Amino acid sequence: MKAFLVPLVRPRAWWFNKVPLSVTLVLLLLDGRRLSPAAVAVLALVVLTVCAAANYGYALNELYDVEEDARSGRANAAAASGAPRTRAIVLLSGLAAELGAFAAAGTSGALITVVELALPAAYSMPPLRIKERKWLGVAADGLAAHVYPAVLALLAVSHWSVRPVVPALALPVVLWSAAAGLRGILSHQLQTAERDRGAGLATVVHDLGSARLERFIVAVLLPVEVLAFGAALVASGAGPVLWAGVALYLLYEAYKTAAGGFRVVAFRPGGQRYLPFVEERWYKAWGPLVLALDAARADPLYLLIVPAYVLLFRPHLDNERNDLRAVIEALRPR
Repeated sequence: MKAFLVPLVRPRAWWFNKVPLSVTLVLLLLDGRRLSPAAVAVLALVVLTVCAAANYGYALNELYDVEEDARSGRANAAAASGAPRTRAIVLLSGLAAELGAFAAAGTSGALITVVELALPAAYSMPPLRIKERKWLGVAADGLAAHVYPAVLALLAVSHWSVRPVVPALALPVVLWSAAAGLRGILSHQLQTAERDRGAGLATVVHDLGSARLERFIVAVLLPVEVLAFGAALVASGAGPVLWAGVALYLLYEAYKTAAGGFRVVAFRPGGQRYLPFVEERWYKAWGPLVLALDAARADPLYLLIVPAYVLLFRPHLDNERNDLRAVIEALRPR
């Protein structure tokens, strides 16, 4: 009974990988505004809605991946908990997402959430099951996991009259989220290529080859993502604290890339030579903290977000602290 009262499916997967990007974006949209009740409502409602939508998507995927996961030897929440309970989780999570989206962004939020909920259904459920249709599945995942939260955040700050959303801000945010979403699902497919092959699932990795797909991500998707996010920073009217944080982060990434002693596991389970930006450290560790400090220029109450974020997303901060220590140690005079 206790387990049913907390109907979360693979919560670490979506909490630590999906939610930080939404927190980063919402704080960017709030920067320069007071932490009013409306601003707090936007932050809370967007995050809670994204959580509900993510739980819905993961539960639905588990429900229709039982046989595939059994072939690959992967644990499956629906197989462990039973199909009836998993279907109840899908229903409750979808309803929670719709209610949260309506509270966050009114009718517009509720309408785009209908589309958001349809995408995982089309992705996982037969006869469509576009998960098995390669680029169509990649596009559906990117839209559901990244573009939807970004559009919801834009609608929410406008709905609650926190800030006006002009095309110069909305366009780079949507482009950034699309590039980040595609990069995210393609990176995941690179990581799981062998397991997918063992389960009988063919992905774009198997069509293009790992090396070719990695080059596409690094040469095309990653520059688009970084440039679009930079344009969003400019359009948002970010303050000096944020720009100082961006400059420090760029220097930090440049050093880790040039030093040769750091590795990433974004594309290969065994790791590879360091590539800047692919592990999303800015979104998951630096961005929320730097944005909260920058926003504190307008309202010191934003400083409360710093300890809250550290508490809720501590693994990201621990990882970054370890890398920072390594960089500081390497730069220390001998």
